[in-house]
Formats: sequence, C-alpha cells, structure tokens
Amino acid sequence: MLIWRGCGQHQLDPVVEQFNETHRHSARVTQPELSFHEIWYRIADPNIVGGHADSFSTSIALYLRPSHVRTDRIRDPQSRPVNWDDETLDFTEYSQTGVIGDPTHASRELDERLWEGITDHVAKELQKAATCEI
Repeated sequence: MLIWRGCGQHQLDPVVEQFNETHRHSARVTQPELSFHEIWYRIADPNIVGGHADSFSTSIALYLRPSHVRTDRIRDPQSRPVNWDDETLDFTEYSQTGVIGDPTHASRELDERLWEGITDHVAKELQKAATCEI
C-alpha cells in the first residue's frame, strides 16, 4: 500500500511504522517523500515564495478544477518565511486568508507542466513500489 500525503505537515510515519510492524508478514505500507518543492524549482521560479495555497497548488487547481478557483481573490499576500517544523504552527500568525506564499504566479501555461511533473514523479514511485525498491 502506498500512502501519498497531500501536505507536508501530516506526520504519518508512526502510523506507517505501526502498520508495518503489525502486518510484517502479510502487507507493507510505503510513504514516499514529497517532491513538490523540487518539482516547483525545476519547472517554475524557485525565487517565488511558496507555502500553502501558493502558486504551485493554485496552478494545480487551475489545471484540475478551474471552475473552483476564485481567481478574482488571488492577490500577493505579505509573505515571510514559515517554520514548517514548528509543531504548534499557527497559520493566523502568517496569513489572514490561509495563503502562505505568493499565488499570483499561477497560470494555465505553468499548470500543465507542473501536473506532468507530479504525475511523472508518482509513476516513478509506483514503479519503485512495484519492484520493492522503496
């Protein structure tokens, strides 16, 4: 079984370890590392601040569900670095809207390339899992 987290802060390692210990003779769970930052840096502009509801995720939403994106509400928030390792992270300290980073660089031109980068990465991880390389 492959568990793919949508966001980086979901700490599923203990669940994966417990499942693998309990079912070590009958099943195995793998949780690949997220590569969203690497994909963004390779395809887009690494100087654009990212975080949550940023240009990366807004581009993916524009590609998959364009009618669900309220483009009239996209604006460049006051962006500052976030300590993502802080277990008590409070988004309200960084954002009034839930956006952390800059969503204004999302585009139809960028969204398809990002989606292809993600699906490429997922396919490689699934291939590794199928051949027990993970």
